[in-house]
Amino acid sequence: MDYKRPSVYNYFKLLTDHLGDENFPFFHEDKFVWPRQLEIHLPGNHIIPCQLACNHCQGRLFKKDLDFWEIDVLELLNFLKGTIPFQIYGGAYTEPLINPYLMTFLHTTKKYGNHFGIHTNGILLNQLEETQGWLTELNRISTDKVDYLSISLDAGSAKGWSKSKNTKNEYWFYEILEGIKKVSKLRRDNSHAIRICYLITEYTSDLEDILNIVDISKEFKVDSLRFSIPYGIYTKKFDKLSNYKEEIEDIQHIKYSELLKNIVSKDDNEIPYIFYVSPDTTNVENYYFDKCIYGFFQITIGADGYLYKCSSTAAPNALNHRLGKVTSNMQEFVNAILQNYDETWNCKIECFEKGLRCNRMGIEVNQEYSRRNKQ
Repeated sequence: MDYKRPSVYNYFKLLTDHLGDENFPFFHEDKFVWPRQLEIHLPGNHIIPCQLACNHCQGRLFKKDLDFWEIDVLELLNFLKGTIPFQIYGGAYTEPLINPYLMTFLHTTKKYGNHFGIHTNGILLNQLEETQGWLTELNRISTDKVDYLSISLDAGSAKGWSKSKNTKNEYWFYEILEGIKKVSKLRRDNSHAIRICYLITEYTSDLEDILNIVDISKEFKVDSLRFSIPYGIYTKKFDKLSNYKEEIEDIQHIKYSELLKNIVSKDDNEIPYIFYVSPDTTNVENYYFDKCIYGFFQITIGADGYLYKCSSTAAPNALNHRLGKVTSNMQEFVNAILQNYDETWNCKIECFEKGLRCNRMGIEVNQEYSRRNKQ
């Protein structure tokens, strides 16, 4: 089966395009460089981190501290004046759409010609449009398909969705669909991309559910539909991840890659572009490298009020990954970035032995760096 991904998922190329050099000399450059992205994990609504408690949430085992720092970071974005070209609004354990400052952040991102990415469960899309014209405004300020709205729908039916998301409120599934319908109708030539993500779980693996989400994606003409198998939850020890690979990932990969082979797109220009991401890209065997260049790709603001090396460890569980408190001071922020460009950081000791590990982006860029430097 062809596992070809859209170009926006080729992370090492995105990084070298940002740095302007396919052979960029990581850790050996005198000139300071900004990372490609600033990932901002807005602190829920300061009361709860998220409306859901999904069974396969990667941050399910994280401590979920929330802090009040939005004004400081808005000041920081205004001081940066667009020098970091992408701001990603998601969360290791938080839902960005419940945060009262999100639209202000998005306006600040676009004010300086930057691009945004939003990762959401989608529950509030319809309500925010009805009460605030939120989707209309999001569409108005977007400038092209580099901007994107990504919805973790993960199901093709209300029953499967509620079981996967660990909630009894099946109505939310229809709210999400109505929100996607509305945002798709608002589309214009320069609109942001609309992406749907679908985790295939024991609750959402029926062919009927999968075909239903394919039909929905085609009806709404979303830009992409990504299928994948959940990878092991963060903070689990690597011996348990090995068991998960053998007992879950390997078996499900054989089953679902066969199921999807006649569903995924054959032409790069298909809309939606439907693709499957193999668990081979994230399984435990990928963590063989020592050096980390992920800091050149992005730095993360955690919901708990700290700067972190890595978006997948931006939680109080990873104290050794903290780069300092969230700040509006430019020099303090630059110092945190420089601290993140640390050639002496040993991933095996500081991350893997502590049950901390990269996401798909981090794996790809670090593997490529390892390959090029023959670690």
